[in-house]
Amino acid sequence: MSDAPKPRPARKIGRRTPLTDKAAAAQEAMFSRPSDDAGTHPVPAESLDIEHDPAQVDPREDKFAEWQVGVLFIIAALAAVGFVVAYVLIDPNAALGRDMNYALGGLFATSLLAMGAGFVLWAKKILPHDKMVQERHDFFSPEEEEIATEDTFLKGFQEMGLGSRRVLRRSLLAAGALLPIPAVMLLRDLGPLPHTRLRHTAWREGIKLVDVESKLPIKIGDIEIGGIATVMPEGHEEPDENALSPTILIRFAPGEIRSKKEASWGYQDHVAYSKICSHAGCPISLYEQQTHHLLCPCHQSTFDMANDANVIFGPAARRLPQLQITVDGDGYFVAKGDYSQPVGPSFWERG
Repeated sequence: MSDAPKPRPARKIGRRTPLTDKAAAAQEAMFSRPSDDAGTHPVPAESLDIEHDPAQVDPREDKFAEWQVGVLFIIAALAAVGFVVAYVLIDPNAALGRDMNYALGGLFATSLLAMGAGFVLWAKKILPHDKMVQERHDFFSPEEEEIATEDTFLKGFQEMGLGSRRVLRRSLLAAGALLPIPAVMLLRDLGPLPHTRLRHTAWREGIKLVDVESKLPIKIGDIEIGGIATVMPEGHEEPDENALSPTILIRFAPGEIRSKKEASWGYQDHVAYSKICSHAGCPISLYEQQTHHLLCPCHQSTFDMANDANVIFGPAARRLPQLQITVDGDGYFVAKGDYSQPVGPSFWERG
């Protein structure tokens, strides 16, 4: 007969080998322990139609589980080291930072997942799993305990004197009623309510479109075909003070505007749209003349400016609002009114 070691049996999900003698003796000793004061005692898993703990089955199984957990912890450690190396060596400006983001995010996620999986396997395969049972007790108190509790409560109430001391009783009620008021007043620190200010900008009928750089009104013909300018309402030229008013004025070549509504709201191939992205409120000005696409630099939402500024890519859920414009008697661009819908990102009342 050959003295070669027996090959390791293939694992099959759900198959359990019998308990070893040592494990069976340990389990028998556990079951012989008396119940504690609460009536809790261990029972064999088979009595609950549950298979025995796999950690008690075979020393080789126990050793293999230990190696599984150890390998996962080593992977977590190596990923953490890789995170530090990637942070030091990768150029944060390469590919607009995407390479660093992918490397750091992937390594950190790998480290956390490996660490978590290691703890899960440790708990499931190595730690012993005792099956404990506790006898159900009565869910009501004995009558003598109920009477004692009632007597204690009434005695405490009488000793406090709330029934006979009117000054104490009334002052306590007054203090308890007024105490929440300071907490309510602290809500003012959250800031004033916006009311309808989020629905309106500084644009009004007849207000001229003023270039934010030159601070001068824009006349028809000042912008070349394919050009774009950031404008503000005359008299409200500071974007910091009028955060909802920044607007972009674009001039298209004849026939490039595909939307009839967009063309009718503009003037001679000039159209005006809100500069505030409808996703997160970032200012937009990355305009591509050939495709007529406007790109938000924050989250890459892309709008087709030749077709009602519809969203064609990115997380933005709404198109950019359009401002109706015309020209006055001197040829300067003026607004025909405020935006017909709120500009910028959605808020709680808009959804």
